[in-house]
Amino acid sequence: MPPCARSDRRPARAVAALAAACLLAGPAARAGTWLEDQVLPHDGLDRRFRVYDPGFAPPEGMPLVFVLHGGGGSMASVTDNGTMAEWPDIADEYGILLIVPNGVNPATGDPAGDDQNWNDCRADAPAVETGADDVGFVSALIDRAAARWPIDPARVYATGASNGGMMSYRLAFELSDRIAAIAAFIANLPADSECGEPEHSVPVFICNGDAEDDYMPWDGGCVKAASGTCRRGTVIAAEATRDWWIAHLNTTREPTDMTAFPDLDPSDGSTVESALHDGGFEAAEVAFYRVHGGGHTTPSIEHHRPAWLLALLGLGSQNHDIEGAREAWAFLARHRLDEPGAGTAPGIAGFLRVARTGDGQLRLTFSGDCGSAARSAVYRGDLVAGWDSVAPEPGACDLAGHEALVPEGTRPAEFFVVVPHDGVTEGSYGRESDGTPRPPATPACLPPGEPDACAAR
Repeated sequence: MPPCARSDRRPARAVAALAAACLLAGPAARAGTWLEDQVLPHDGLDRRFRVYDPGFAPPEGMPLVFVLHGGGGSMASVTDNGTMAEWPDIADEYGILLIVPNGVNPATGDPAGDDQNWNDCRADAPAVETGADDVGFVSALIDRAAARWPIDPARVYATGASNGGMMSYRLAFELSDRIAAIAAFIANLPADSECGEPEHSVPVFICNGDAEDDYMPWDGGCVKAASGTCRRGTVIAAEATRDWWIAHLNTTREPTDMTAFPDLDPSDGSTVESALHDGGFEAAEVAFYRVHGGGHTTPSIEHHRPAWLLALLGLGSQNHDIEGAREAWAFLARHRLDEPGAGTAPGIAGFLRVARTGDGQLRLTFSGDCGSAARSAVYRGDLVAGWDSVAPEPGACDLAGHEALVPEGTRPAEFFVVVPHDGVTEGSYGRESDGTPRPPATPACLPPGEPDACAAR
């Protein structure tokens, strides 16, 4: 019997009692251990969190995943139902440390309750505003985890649904130097945001139901409370959210991969298709999962929410064709903070980091060494127009630990390339004009002023 589920909006007392009554089956035995009701003093509050320790660490270190509850939920309930219930099983398989933090009650300021919210980027949501420093709290939890467990600091991720998904967006905006990728379910970007743009490129997984027109409307608008007011703020449309990230990360505009998932449960009234947009700055990607007929629920094969309860709470249909957490993990797991762009030069042990400054410029930082090459240069490349010199002197190797600022470009199929001055090896940052990953050139591409083998291909 699948477990009954709580809404990530707090239901009426009678509904809560009815939902609790059907939780007849206990949780399955797990290989790992829950560390319950942990406390971390932060910003004047005793912030609460739970930890799931799988009991082992991969040789390269433990990935760390933050699982964020929805609005009106809590750390105690988020892994009880829907796709979030799958995370402990995934952690057992891959040696993932899970941290499940608690938000703050917007009415009382209580950090220890079970009717909590995250202070996401909505600037027009007085009904759910907490004023809490949730970004600082998550950052402090990363430090806490690193002090106790052998985590891999390049593999820290966040996922959540609804308010938890919107908080994941905020972490991508304001903690982009520590969060490698995020997965947001039934969450759109705010129409009136108090957050700026992220400094670094954070890959984004988005999964929304297109029949959702209330709590997180697919077409955008009010995030409605029970009263039908707009005091929970407004959001842009799901597809506009996708398009914002595509533009910001400079990924391919058209999908490079599309999947229509088999309709495993025709009775749920929904199907799923996904589209991948990749090739962005710092190897960033946007994965967009559209649940046709899906409501304010997270898709799951194993963790069904009772249809009668979903109907009673006005949450719509839950899809049973994909395990959302596993789709999210497959996306998150292929991203690291220090991952090089596609086709980075062999012979150059380094990473060219590209970040937007927010004022029309890009900041380039190169870390590593140039291998056997005495000197190396950075060029902005375009397969149609050729090359522009970006930093021929002092060269890419000399950028290690400091920066070069260049204007944002506007040409298609644009990438950055690190070229050793000896012309022996060459690598690229980005993709070919047809969208495929760009391999090292053979023969090597040459700097401007020489025959341009790359532009001629």
